Amino acid sequence: MDPTGVSYELRNRKPQANEDFPLEDLYGSADFDFNLNGVHSDFGNMFQRIAKKEIIKAALKKQVQKAESSVEKQKEKIKRVIKANKMKLQQKIQTPPFLRTSDKCAFTIGIIVLCLTEFILLKKPQVMPLWYTLLIFPLLIARYYFYSKAKYHYFMLDFCYYVQVLLLVEIYLIPSPDLFQILFALSNGPLCVAIVMWRNSLVFHDLDKTTSVAIHIFPPLVTFSLRWYPPNGDFSLVCTEPDCSLSPYYAITLALVFYAIWQVLYLVKTEIFDKEKISNDTEIMTSVKWMTEVKPHPIYKLMLKKGLAPSPVAALTLVQAIYTMLTLIPIIPIFQHFELHCIYLSLIFIVCIWNGANYYFDIFTETYTDRLQRFLKDAKDAKALKKAQKNAKEPIVESNAPKQTEKILEPSSSIVEKPVVLDQAQVVAC
Repeated sequence: MDPTGVSYELRNRKPQANEDFPLEDLYGSADFDFNLNGVHSDFGNMFQRIAKKEIIKAALKKQVQKAESSVEKQKEKIKRVIKANKMKLQQKIQTPPFLRTSDKCAFTIGIIVLCLTEFILLKKPQVMPLWYTLLIFPLLIARYYFYSKAKYHYFMLDFCYYVQVLLLVEIYLIPSPDLFQILFALSNGPLCVAIVMWRNSLVFHDLDKTTSVAIHIFPPLVTFSLRWYPPNGDFSLVCTEPDCSLSPYYAITLALVFYAIWQVLYLVKTEIFDKEKISNDTEIMTSVKWMTEVKPHPIYKLMLKKGLAPSPVAALTLVQAIYTMLTLIPIIPIFQHFELHCIYLSLIFIVCIWNGANYYFDIFTETYTDRLQRFLKDAKDAKALKKAQKNAKEPIVESNAPKQTEKILEPSSSIVEKPVVLDQAQVVAC
């Protein structure tokens, strides 16, 4: 017997099947309360709760990772779809049929506008100011949009746009015969002759060239209509003298004063307020930069050749002032003779048409044909590339197949997209 009072047999006896084995009997004390099953149950429940939390955490983490991966895949898929659609749209826009259709529509609209202008000028000249207003606003808005993107918007501070503002003021705000005669001189003088000087071209499918022509030709047409066909036949609205003559005071003196006002405002804007901005940004183009750096004026080049080295601003201001004075000289006889005025405007318009004809037959036909041939070649290269990629996925039978595929896959320099730029030959139109 052990010291605890438990016999050796009892201590080593194994319980039989279906036999209870109470601890009280084993230890000989009825007061001992040790619920082993309860302790095991508590630990088991606690372990189960911990295990469930970990399992839930792991499941949530896996779901989050899966969701994030799915979102990234969706983003990449959307990006690929957008890029593919964009490329398809761009290819469709750049295909010859689309280009030919858009150019045909633009050409048709240009012809319609020309015919309507001729009809109004011959049958309803009193409506010409309204017709001019309906055309000039969308053209100027479109020009500002495209010029601002190319950083050419400072060209819209030039003299021709200043005349547009004055003409609209005279038509709708201050209908004065004094102001009209000044505008008549400015419109039919420096503004109209600029068509010849800057070689404006009547190219109907080109918005930039059409806008340049409209800016220079419509003010002379409007002043022509008001001069010879005033509202209600009241010539007192456009004439200051009883015989409706134009004095040099209005045709030259006051016209030069209005020109000087514009010149001062232009120089203050570009050479004082925005001088630092224009100097720091080399992409911003102004008339001074254009006439002295991009395409130097012949007079400016002559000055440099003579060793004068004038200031670009001073040289351009001097050239413009001389040009304005010379173009104001024939204004007085034009104002007083209807036939002479008609011949004058007709000659200017014929020069504009001739410039357009030169563009179409000397420049446009070659560049347009080259552009269409380039697009056709690109389409052919793309088709060959697609065929090569399809053949590359198929089993290779001939030994020279990889070499042929490699030859087809050679990149073509014509596929590279060239940036679109404005026609800079027409930027200096005004």
